[in-house]
Amino acid sequence: MNSSVGTQNMSQDLPKQRFERIMAETLVHQPYKEDFAIGIRIKHNSAYNTESDDTSAHSEELKQLCTKISSIWKESVEDMEKEYNEKTQQVEKSWREGIWNNKWAKYLEHVHNTIQVKLNDLSKTPHDTEVNIAFMLSYVISVFAMFIEEVVEDATRLGKM
Repeated sequence: MNSSVGTQNMSQDLPKQRFERIMAETLVHQPYKEDFAIGIRIKHNSAYNTESDDTSAHSEELKQLCTKISSIWKESVEDMEKEYNEKTQQVEKSWREGIWNNKWAKYLEHVHNTIQVKLNDLSKTPHDTEVNIAFMLSYVISVFAMFIEEVVEDATRLGKM
């Protein structure tokens, strides 16, 4: 094998490997995009091993609510991503992505975790849980509008346009 050919192939592979590594490093785990799940805990002591009629009656409702909320949440997040990209397209790409990942994604993760806790709170009826989560979602949407305004104002002020 000719050493110059091996060197040439290696030099062609290095940028590709570097690009793949950079892409892998930039793929951020986004727990706020995961489905919501219900986890009913039942004690294993035989005296406590039966669910109350109320819990079992609500469990199917809760599963359906979980699916419904997951669908609404994912659609809302996709809409927010689309709107953010449209309204910040004039902003320096790396800066706007940093703001999304370091600010808004963390907020979405917090809200996602809060919704997850509310879905698993069996002390509330599914209806009460749904109303509470609907209120939270509407609040997130209104906060998002303010977030975009702040991002654009900051980008303008910092010369990131």
